[in-house]
Amino acid sequence: VSRSEIMQAIWETSYMEDTRTLDVHIRWLRERIEPDPSNPVYLVTVRGQGYRLNVSV
Repeated sequence: VSRSEIMQAIWETSYMEDTRTLDVHIRWLRERIEPDPSNPVYLVTVRGQGYRLNVSV
């Protein structure tokens, strides 16, 4: 899922100048679901694309 798709779906905005808000929320989510949030296996960043949720790890 791309960052812009997440911004649009969650916050109903296409504003992409400052996406630190999204980064913070992704970090909070990782802290809840990942054994080691600094090395995620479930919610993975796909460089240049967005994020991927791995449900069968």
